[in-house]
Amino acid sequence: MNMVEELRVYSAGAVAPPLLEAVSVFEEREGVTCRVTPGKPESLLRAIRHNRKGDVISCGAEYVHDEAEDIGVLVKGTRRSLGCRRSVIVVDSGNPKGIGCLEDLCRGDVRVGVAVGGCLKGVWDDVCSKARLIEKIRGNIVEHADACGTLMGLIHSGSVDAVFGWNAFKNVWPDTCDTVELPRDLQVYRSTAAQVITYTGDTDLSNRLIGFLASPEGRAIYSRFGWIHEERL
Repeated sequence: MNMVEELRVYSAGAVAPPLLEAVSVFEEREGVTCRVTPGKPESLLRAIRHNRKGDVISCGAEYVHDEAEDIGVLVKGTRRSLGCRRSVIVVDSGNPKGIGCLEDLCRGDVRVGVAVGGCLKGVWDDVCSKARLIEKIRGNIVEHADACGTLMGLIHSGSVDAVFGWNAFKNVWPDTCDTVELPRDLQVYRSTAAQVITYTGDTDLSNRLIGFLASPEGRAIYSRFGWIHEERL
């Protein structure tokens, strides 16, 4: 591959904040420019496949990378985990409905939102199935969202009282939401990964960026945003 002066980096929206900070350190160190484009993973991958351009992508669940590998968009063997996020209940700032546990989502006055796409797809099912509360909570689900950003938009707009989200949301949206912890045996963890795109113009530099993101220095940045690493799981 020919050397390039700019890396085209794509990121799922809710995993972009720590990535942007880490990339800025990498840019200064390597003397290279990284153009980061956040968005919904499905849309980003469609655009990458159509335009046949891009160097690195980071998404918030391993299954998204699996599917992208299967359609030939990502280079197998280049994926690294940057840390995990833990499932929580996310509520509006100040928790106006006084939600303190999963069972509170069964109350008749509570409206729940869930994700049907992106890194949170199926998480509500995993949590509520473990708790044997599927029927009771399903009846209170009033909104579906296709990604983390639109899911949090339901909270910000007052359309719902609670959503199933990640612990890191409190660090990404510190002024507009609070989180309610789930019992350890009900928690779901999913990995945030980074991987080289098939159409990269510089495989070596793309791998160096991913290596930095997965290094102790890069992981320290992710930790400040609420990401959890394997030794703490």
